[in-house]
Amino acid sequence: MRKALLLLAALTLALTTAGAQTARSVLDQTAAKLKAAGGVKATFQATTFDGAEAGGSESGTIYIKGRMFHIDSPRLLTWFDGTTQWSYLEGSGEVNVSHPTEAELQSMNPYTFVDLYKQGYRSSLKSATLRGKDCYEVSLVATDSRKAIRQMVLTLEKGSLAPLCVRLRQGDDRWTRISIYDYTPGQSWKDDFFRFPQQDYPQAEIIDLR
Repeated sequence: MRKALLLLAALTLALTTAGAQTARSVLDQTAAKLKAAGGVKATFQATTFDGAEAGGSESGTIYIKGRMFHIDSPRLLTWFDGTTQWSYLEGSGEVNVSHPTEAELQSMNPYTFVDLYKQGYRSSLKSATLRGKDCYEVSLVATDSRKAIRQMVLTLEKGSLAPLCVRLRQGDDRWTRISIYDYTPGQSWKDDFFRFPQQDYPQAEIIDLR
């Protein structure tokens, strides 16, 4: 009986370890693919939740090149060149200029998991189906309660490892779900594409928050 229990414990440990290694392997492969993809363009729909209750929703297009990104949505235009962020709220005539924190970047750019998972998160993996596609579902849970992103759940299409959905938990029960569509890698843009084109908004008031 004791041998059977020891065998069961050893098998459970082996399966747990294999699962963790597989989760890390999937993330490593996904990160490598994204970094090798050059510029990435995708459409998205972001929805906030407080518990099970849906809050605001926003859709648009995101363009990513390394750490740089540009978000084009009906209400808000955002440019980030790796250091400085410009946010233009349609109809306000104002452009806010800032140096965003890592937490702020994580909440805006769904691809920050490329580096996030390597620092202070434990991972697990299971299979899932989304939009009729076989997927990996990777869950990242912070090991430090001070982390801005407490939990992240990634849904990745098997084979291509294209991200289909990213869910972020901040605080106890506040979630943001970012559904990703029309994922197109291999794009090319000059770095200026990720900076505010002031010549296109000559009347805009610049509010420097740096």
